[in-house]
Amino acid sequence: MSARTRTWLVPPRLASLAAERAQLARSSRAIAYVEDGARLLRAWGPPERPWVVAVGPEGRRWRVEAWGAGPGEARAAVRALFSLDHDLARFYALTRNGPALRGTERRFRGLRIPRDASVYEALVHSIVGQQLSVASADALKRRLFDRTASTVRADGFDVPCAPRPSALRALGTAGLRALGLSATKSRALVELARWAGSAPPGTEATLAGADLPSALAALTARYGVGRWTAENALLRGAGRVDVFVAGDLGVRVALARYAGLPRESPEATARAWADRHYPGWGSYATLYLWRRLVTEASDRAAE
Repeated sequence: MSARTRTWLVPPRLASLAAERAQLARSSRAIAYVEDGARLLRAWGPPERPWVVAVGPEGRRWRVEAWGAGPGEARAAVRALFSLDHDLARFYALTRNGPALRGTERRFRGLRIPRDASVYEALVHSIVGQQLSVASADALKRRLFDRTASTVRADGFDVPCAPRPSALRALGTAGLRALGLSATKSRALVELARWAGSAPPGTEATLAGADLPSALAALTARYGVGRWTAENALLRGAGRVDVFVAGDLGVRVALARYAGLPRESPEATARAWADRHYPGWGSYATLYLWRRLVTEASDRAAE
């Protein structure tokens, strides 16, 4: 285990660790976090050499600890992890007058997109989760993480990390099939692992800076990566704010319930709705629609 680094950062005014923790409780990424009191621990860094960062509130600052990285790298990781460089006030200016999301800027104040450490990690989560409920995907991921020993030891905790590409290659399609993954998903993960070993440095920055059609085309060219998978990877792995995941079932249910857009409407119609009402902020429209849907469903169940 590496020595601990400790540093601090002052988060933007519109940032809330409490909001992030509430989101993670319902998220497909819950498996990736360890909670230790007020701290959240998360694996970060390159897919083959992950390290651990922890963040917790300390007055008006956030205390940041890392095992395997220096202070600057640790602060940068937390800024990326919680999308602290996104100008959330601009999105909130749209929600105050926009349909379906009016009032969410108050209800979920400070909620930002929780990022993955890499596009590779985001694709692992998305490929496993294709056409599955969050609960079913979580069960599959737990088996995969256990089989590949995908943890990093830090401060007495075994922090889950995305399976290393070398571990997926060693497991192979037969080993992945044995865990309950389909033939298509198994092959997609093995080919993703091969790609991760040769992907050029700065892949995330390249995909973040490209126009959206080009970024989508670069990912959907990969085996087993359709538009839904690519969009999730760009949102989570590249940190783009302009990706409306129009094919997501939860998003379509939310649009039907809150915007009167029938679920059977073409995806292009749903994207046009987001472009019209939340231009350039499709990723946050996706997040806040989904969050409103699951929160209100939970509230009704508790009544």
